[in-house]
Amino acid sequence: MTFRAYLVLMGLSTAMAWIGWAIVLFNINPFETGLPGFAIFYITLCVGMVGILTLAGILYRVRLRKRQTVISREVKISFRHALLLTAVSVIALILSQQGVLHWWVLIVLIAIAAILEYLSLLVQYARRG
Repeated sequence: MTFRAYLVLMGLSTAMAWIGWAIVLFNINPFETGLPGFAIFYITLCVGMVGILTLAGILYRVRLRKRQTVISREVKISFRHALLLTAVSVIALILSQQGVLHWWVLIVLIAIAAILEYLSLLVQYARRG
């Protein structure tokens, strides 16, 4: 798959996820729905956030910082960062919904994401040699 085809496919998928999220947001009553309604809400939100953050990361890395050496590596890094940011955001949103989000819980979530990123960098450097 070419880089351009990847960007088009990721952009279309992201747009479909955000459209799905908007449909869920405006058509599902949170007071009447059970677990399936909340699950669909969070799944579409996760897919949309991962897509938009990945595309933004790729745009930043390839276009603004002019990194053209190995584009697949930049895509992988952008996707990993998007997954981490999405996980922290959605977990914080779920905890806020439950009324248990405090400043120190958010610090712990960010610290866990930073540790995971550090471990992934260690694995990446170990594979290179």
